[in-house]
Amino acid sequence: MADPYGPGQPAPQPPLSGLAVASLVLSLLVCLAPLGLVLGIVALVRIPGNGKRGKGLAVAGTAVGGAVVALATLLLVVGGARFDAWTEEGGDLFGSRDTKVGTLFDLKAGDCFTPAGGLFSTQEGEDLRMTDPSVEIVPCDGPHQAEAYGTFRLRGDHAISDPATIVAQAYEGCAPLFHDYAPDTWTLPAAEFSFYYPESVSATGGDRTVRCWLGTEAGLPEASLRQDPSAWDAGQLAYLKAMRPSAEAWFSIPEQVDTDLAAATAWAGRMAEGGAESAKLLRAIDGIPARARGPVTALANRLDALSGIHRSASRAPSPAEFGERWDYDGDENESGEEWEARLALGLPVEEEEGDGEEQQP
Repeated sequence: MADPYGPGQPAPQPPLSGLAVASLVLSLLVCLAPLGLVLGIVALVRIPGNGKRGKGLAVAGTAVGGAVVALATLLLVVGGARFDAWTEEGGDLFGSRDTKVGTLFDLKAGDCFTPAGGLFSTQEGEDLRMTDPSVEIVPCDGPHQAEAYGTFRLRGDHAISDPATIVAQAYEGCAPLFHDYAPDTWTLPAAEFSFYYPESVSATGGDRTVRCWLGTEAGLPEASLRQDPSAWDAGQLAYLKAMRPSAEAWFSIPEQVDTDLAAATAWAGRMAEGGAESAKLLRAIDGIPARARGPVTALANRLDALSGIHRSASRAPSPAEFGERWDYDGDENESGEEWEARLALGLPVEEEEGDGEEQQP
């Protein structure tokens, strides 16, 4: 039979498989190795049927692509486990996975947090206001520097730009929220009563929100400060509600009480009204134990006496006169009578020696 290609001419080579070539090339490009693996497998399946060359290239592409994919998977698994170890066990590099980086504007009542720039500014006149809003929101069952207990909006239809006006509203607005959150202030640890407010409503796009919290540079206990009213019996709860007007007035003390006569006399007026209201409510309590009736009445009498002193101070014409009217032999509160009333009602009190321990009657 005659040779169709002519004498001395070799038979032509079958065409090279493009899939096999692409498989090896893509597998060598690490980020495209998965695609190279797939193309290599497809080439190995098709080459026996189409008679093309390149089986070796397809095998190589499949092997290289598979090795790269396997190595990447291993690194991902090991790296993920190592990251978990950093975040859960070490905690020093990335922090706990239960923490969240945010700002004061993300805080809700009950959130515990650590401020990025410290709780209190070192600027004169700004000692109770944070200047850096960055915070790390942390679990309340671990060490935390501060705890938010509420927010409210500044009053007024116009843009408030006077810091003194805003601060006065902040003190008055945070006090009721504080007593909603923790009605029995006697049991709270020593902490600063603080807040964050917009310096100028007009400069913050109309933001009028004041955010209130308790904080201390030394750290709060490793538990939430929120109190559950169901923990008290009816008599104890009635007592705490009766004491609230007096306590709220005390916590509304303005920052500039020593330098601003108007602020000081306004606060003295609130103290007079709050004390008188608490005295009235204490006398109206029904259902308290007989042993508590005498101490509670004594406390009401003391509050009435203090109310008269505070009312006189609220009318002082000068800072010096205010100080004289406020100074009553160093006995500036009702702590002795309150201690006796709480003890009789079964509420925790501090030891008289001042050792800081609480006594459960």
